Amino acid sequence: MLIRFAILVLLSLALVVVACRPQSQAALDEALAAPSATIEIVYVTPTTAPTRVPTLVRIQPTAIPTATPTMIDRTSSQVGNGSELDCRDRLMRAYTEAGNRCLGGPSGHFCSGGGSPNTAPEENLLGDPGAVIEAARLDALRSLPLDNAAGGGLIWLRLEENILMDALLIGQVSIQNVVLPDSDFAKWQSFTLESGTSAWQCDGAPEIGVMVIQGLYGQTSRVVVNDVSLRINGTVIVLTQDSTTKFIAIEGQARLLASGQSIDMNAGEQLNFSYPPGDWRKPEGAIASPSLFEYDLVKDLPIVLFDRPVPIPQPGYAQTQGGVNMRMAPDIEAQLLFQVPAGETMSVLGISSNREWLHIRLGNGETGWMSAGLLAKNLGEIKRVYDVTPPPPQRYGELGSRAFVNVAAGGNLREAPDTAFRVKGTLPYGAQVKLLARSPYSPWVKVDFGGEVGWMALFTLRSESVIASLPIDYNVPLPPRATATPVFSYGGGHAYPDPSTGY
Repeated sequence: MLIRFAILVLLSLALVVVACRPQSQAALDEALAAPSATIEIVYVTPTTAPTRVPTLVRIQPTAIPTATPTMIDRTSSQVGNGSELDCRDRLMRAYTEAGNRCLGGPSGHFCSGGGSPNTAPEENLLGDPGAVIEAARLDALRSLPLDNAAGGGLIWLRLEENILMDALLIGQVSIQNVVLPDSDFAKWQSFTLESGTSAWQCDGAPEIGVMVIQGLYGQTSRVVVNDVSLRINGTVIVLTQDSTTKFIAIEGQARLLASGQSIDMNAGEQLNFSYPPGDWRKPEGAIASPSLFEYDLVKDLPIVLFDRPVPIPQPGYAQTQGGVNMRMAPDIEAQLLFQVPAGETMSVLGISSNREWLHIRLGNGETGWMSAGLLAKNLGEIKRVYDVTPPPPQRYGELGSRAFVNVAAGGNLREAPDTAFRVKGTLPYGAQVKLLARSPYSPWVKVDFGGEVGWMALFTLRSESVIASLPIDYNVPLPPRATATPVFSYGGGHAYPDPSTGY
């Protein structure tokens, strides 16, 4: 089985996906002259001779059936009895349908979640909900504000495999490719961007258009936006207001370069660049130092529609100065998850009501609680206060819980998440299972097949679920072999993300 798994991983490596590109020739040269990224490797299987599993290998996904479009009121957030709940329901329905249409789409393409964005040089190339078009055919695109037909203003952008990046346009965003036809660089690796405002006055709807740019997990992506070169190892949100382009890091790190200057930015920070009115081709002035990001600009983004869902952190970050325990709940008696070593920079998701515990997210995506007094902090106002740990972001609808057996000979259902444990039965190819939890020490998931519950190896399944967002079952028996030590920094990992899908 280990040999089969290794073969599957090698095949997956040949199919790495993703999306986006740089701007002026100087910016392109600057962005691409940096050392190329290497795949981060972690040992995740509990064997005496560990299997090497990339932290992210995204393969070409199976197409997802297109949902039937549902029209949404264009004029008002008030329907039925006029309640705000009605508005929220319609917004969530729009998000769900858009995700069903476009999540898991092919590389090298734009996909429309709904509505009819303006496209050039040919018009109406993305006129139908779920429409997919080769990115190379477009020179410019303007997505719709979130007040249109179901999913309007949601456009996914995934480009060639060597770009190592995905992007999502939310709300009204205008983008224009600026890579010349005779350039050696890929189209859409550099573009201008301008945000518009949303006309959907609904609690929970973003108020301004943004582009979410994500690098492959643990790898560096390079792109140029409004003549600012970005080297992204994580997730960055880009938007414009007045004559300012704002870059907000919500995961990992980013290095920004403009006018010969460069500066690094951590998750929870923001960098602003000023431009001449109406001209996004060249920033003015020197680069300022990063500031704590403007939380209200991005707090309502539909994170489960990101290709890699990432919880929106609070402004700023925390750091360990020595070994600090991370626990399941904000209580000294709560279960101990890890002791995180000194020198780790972490996002802050929330704070306990007594202000003594921070809910943090490690670079490898794991979350838990740490004593606030033991951490160095560079934080703004923490607006999320809770004592019960919220669930991690998961796909809307069935996408978040279903999986299918993807092995011709069938997949083994075992008593616990390791090949050392007894086989309860073999599920046939194509069988649908419900995902319940993930293992604390191996790339396995707990599933329910018609009332029969057991564990299956991830490589035997196909799923659009966010595996890293499944709850961890810490009550499983330990395997008879030693497990690897977790890596806490960004791009390292536990057993996740899922090595067969990347998310």
